[in-house]
Amino acid sequence: MKEPYSAGCAHKMWHLRNKYPSCFWAAPEEFFTDGALVNRGTDFGLMPSVFEPGGIVQHEFFVGGTPVIAHKTGGLKDSVIEFQWDSETGCGYTF
Repeated sequence: MKEPYSAGCAHKMWHLRNKYPSCFWAAPEEFFTDGALVNRGTDFGLMPSVFEPGGIVQHEFFVGGTPVIAHKTGGLKDSVIEFQWDSETGCGYTF
């Protein structure tokens, strides 16, 4: 919360949580205390990075069995394998 950009993001998430309590959940104060729980509790991980040289966050989602939707760049294009409905293989989608 000491960094202005992060604090602004946290306040926006708290606002959305209060405005839409049955549709939006976020606890930015817990993101770094129980990150694994956050990754396992999501429907998908969204990573619209324009530049991503390597990346570890998508692997954290994979460990929790959470699919990743990512921009096809850098390490994301190398690690996010397109999901195939017929064989039920892959770990996400890229755009």
